[in-house]
Amino acid sequence: MSYQILPNTIFLLAILGVLILILRRLPEAKAESEKQDLEIPVETKLANKGLPALAISKIKVQAKFVVKKVWQFILEAKDLRPHALASYKIKKIFDGRLPLSKKAVFQTTNVPEPENEQYLLEEIKHEPKNLTNYDALGKFYLDRSNFAEAKDIYLYLTNHEPANGDYQAKLAYCFFQLDDFEKAAQHYQNSLALDPAHPNRYYNLGLSLVELGKFADAVKHYEQAIALEPKSVKYYIVLSEAHTWLGNARQAKEALLKAKEIDPVHELVNQKLNDLLK
Repeated sequence: MSYQILPNTIFLLAILGVLILILRRLPEAKAESEKQDLEIPVETKLANKGLPALAISKIKVQAKFVVKKVWQFILEAKDLRPHALASYKIKKIFDGRLPLSKKAVFQTTNVPEPENEQYLLEEIKHEPKNLTNYDALGKFYLDRSNFAEAKDIYLYLTNHEPANGDYQAKLAYCFFQLDDFEKAAQHYQNSLALDPAHPNRYYNLGLSLVELGKFADAVKHYEQAIALEPKSVKYYIVLSEAHTWLGNARQAKEALLKAKEIDPVHELVNQKLNDLLK
C-alpha cells in the first residue's frame, strides 16, 4: 500500500514546489510587466477608442514570465539546462507580435492638417500599420496642447521607429512641456544624434539642461544653435542668461552685444544690457 502512496506524495510535493516558486517569482513578473509601461498607455487608450489592440497586456507579460520560470524549474528538476530550442519554443508560443501600425520651440513637419480626432482615429483603423497616421494624431494633440496624449503617441512611435529624429524631437517637446526635463534632454540628444542640422533642437536641449541646473552644458548647445543660425537673437539671449548663471559677466555681455548688432531696438536685449551695466 505504501508503495502506491509514495509516488502520489512525491507528485503532490512537486506541484506544491512549483506553486511556491510561482508565488516567489510574482514580484519579478510585476517588474517585467512594468518594463512594458512605456508602450501600454497609448495602446490601451487607442484600444478604448475602438482601434486595433496592439499592445501586449500586463497579464500576458506575467503569464509569459511564469511559464518561463516553470519550464526552467522542470528542466532543473530533471537535471537539464534550458537550451536554444526550448527557449525558442516558449518564445514562439507565448510572445505576442506588435504590428507596426513653455518656451521650447515645436518644429512642424509636412503632416496633413487633420479634420478632427475621430477622422484620424478612423484613418488608423483603416491603416493600422501606417505610422504616419499616428504621427498626424500626435500632431493633432500637440496643436491643442494636449501633451500627455501626444507623449503617449510619440512613445509608441519612437519604440517602433527609434531612428526617426522627428519623432524623438516631438517626444522631447512633450516631456519638456510636462516638466520632465531629464527625459526631454535625453530625447533631444537622441534626435540630434540622428540629425544634427536643427538649431531649434539645440536651443530646446539647452533650455532643458538649464532646468536641470546644467548651465555649462547648456552654453555648449546654445553655441551650436548659433553656429547653425547666427542671426537668431533669442539664441544670444539665452546664451547670455546661461553665462550669467555661471558668473561669466564678460561672456554674458558679449552675447547681448552680438544680439544688439542683429536687432538694435530689441527691447529685451537692451533691458538686459542695461541691467548688466548697473
